[in-house]
Amino acid sequence: MTLDEIRDYLRAEFPQVFIEEDIVVSAAEGGFARMSLRPGWRHQRPGGIVSGPTLMMLADAAGYAALLSLGANAKMAVTTNLNVSFMRGASAAAPIQQEARVIKPGRRLSVILAEAMDPDGKVLAHTTMTYAMPES
Repeated sequence: MTLDEIRDYLRAEFPQVFIEEDIVVSAAEGGFARMSLRPGWRHQRPGGIVSGPTLMMLADAAGYAALLSLGANAKMAVTTNLNVSFMRGASAAAPIQQEARVIKPGRRLSVILAEAMDPDGKVLAHTTMTYAMPES
């Protein structure tokens, strides 16, 4: 799928995440995806930082976009494992950039590596994910 097709698909199928446009998919090609989040009130936890569930959702969304960039058959892929290591607090006042790369595309399982970064490029969270791929 092309970048525009992925954007349209995510907005249509996951409006609860992509309709408000606080998450923007800026790249998706060849098993790589990049998106950014402009944190809002619903992404915050006490202390003025972005919540862990928000960072997990962002990693999962970027991983899914990376898979979609390899082909439309990934539409029915589902997350079977997500392991995240939070490296530092993400300020709710600054945008977050998330990158994901498919490191092992597979017929049955695909593995993705993702990192969330602050505007200075410091890693906020490191995530590995496994997706079950649909039968062809």
